[in-house]
Amino acid sequence: MKWPLVTRRRYENDLAAVDADRARLRAERDQFAKDRDVQRAVARKAAEQFADLDDRYTATVIVNTCLTEELTAARNRIAEYGDRRTVSDVLVEHDVHRKALANALGDQKYHLNWGELIAEVARLNAAAEAWMADHAAEKKRADQLQERLDDAFGLNTPAVEAGAAWGDRRTDKKGHQ
Repeated sequence: MKWPLVTRRRYENDLAAVDADRARLRAERDQFAKDRDVQRAVARKAAEQFADLDDRYTATVIVNTCLTEELTAARNRIAEYGDRRTVSDVLVEHDVHRKALANALGDQKYHLNWGELIAEVARLNAAAEAWMADHAAEKKRADQLQERLDDAFGLNTPAVEAGAAWGDRRTDKKGHQ
């Protein structure tokens, strides 16, 4: 039989033991909650990475399938036609050239009208040829005027031409001492 009375020392010892046990349980609970939150975050991140990787894989498979189909079609076309180009190849090539010319001209209105684009290129080509002809004529005229000026100042005489290299014969130049 136990005594119904409890001493103060035993009471305080029992209370301290209960408080210590309660503190230990709370610490374990808090640590488990932290571990659970970390594991959830890791699982969430892994799921996001998996979804991203799956999307990339799916996109890669789609691109690979398209490229394989195009390669197969190109091989079949080469096998069927050899080195000859198909009408669709020529049309695509012309479209690429048309867009490149329109971009080079810097005017987007020519992208859709091949006839206007050709006319603009022809106009620019004619203008360039006219400018080159004017330049050649002006150069010829300037050369004739320079020749007349040289004749007027006597710069076309044999003595002037003989002295044209006088700088190479100078004795006061560095290296000629």
